[in-house]
Amino acid sequence: MLAGGALASILRLLRDVWIKRRRAASQNLWRRHVDFSVVQACILTTEHLQSLGRVEKRTLFVKPIAEVFRNEYILERLLEQAEKAAASHEPMLMTQLSHEDKWHVLNTCSNHISSLFAPYHVFFNEARRVESHYKSAWYCFTLTCAQTSASGRWFITPFKPVGKDDVGMLRIRIVMMNEQELREVASGELEAPSSGFLNGRHEERWKVIQSFAELFNRQITKVSGGEPVSEADWGPNLCGRLSNSSRKRGGSRPRLASDSALAHPRRASDNLSEPVEPQTPSHDPQDNSILRIHVPFPSSHFEHTAVSDNVCKDVMVYE
Repeated sequence: MLAGGALASILRLLRDVWIKRRRAASQNLWRRHVDFSVVQACILTTEHLQSLGRVEKRTLFVKPIAEVFRNEYILERLLEQAEKAAASHEPMLMTQLSHEDKWHVLNTCSNHISSLFAPYHVFFNEARRVESHYKSAWYCFTLTCAQTSASGRWFITPFKPVGKDDVGMLRIRIVMMNEQELREVASGELEAPSSGFLNGRHEERWKVIQSFAELFNRQITKVSGGEPVSEADWGPNLCGRLSNSSRKRGGSRPRLASDSALAHPRRASDNLSEPVEPQTPSHDPQDNSILRIHVPFPSSHFEHTAVSDNVCKDVMVYE
């Protein structure tokens, strides 16, 4: 009895210590404005950039990160690279991931974003058969991990400055932008306002947009063969061109350059005494760090459009 009571007391003590440490760690993260427990999806728009010096951010959803990325390996890799991205002050999280991990992360995000417009996809699909007020637009998205250190809440409490704690939350974000806006930024048609930004927070959002536009420009330039970004076309697969072997095999995922090497790591003519390491495709970290998504939406008036314009479109991730 005494041994059982002592064991129960020790277990309760260990539990209390664990709870206190967990609370202290959570409080420390909160004080540092760090929250990796959720994923935020948002839209950045330059609608009021020139007139007001503002880069607007609108939240689409905030979900527990374990709910969005259910695979434990991908979740662990994403959190690991998010911490590295935050330490290096590199906001574009996708450039930190391996080529294979990018494919899984982007497709997972695409599913969650697409579900926001679930009924619109059905209504837009019926536009092929009946007169419809539904139109569509192309958006691009990527993942970021950054914390805006500049102040930005003063306009909410102008007579009670927030002080040094007026910083943004460090978290993983799925950032969406209209493709046409990205083209305008990438081509130089849309620049920072000559009158300056409303505050430092909007300026830092603009820097994220510039980095996003660089990834967009890099991707579409490689696909189109160097055409001007304002006129470049994505090709028949809407986000890149596939090799002939990929087209024959079908499916939504192109064949990677290393697939055959991984499937057949050794041939009969190889020297059996020398180990053969699986080959990996050569990709720059900036490659394939964005994905396009087709967003249908209701319009205020009906316009006759070609049948080909009123169909749901699939998008390939890789070239």
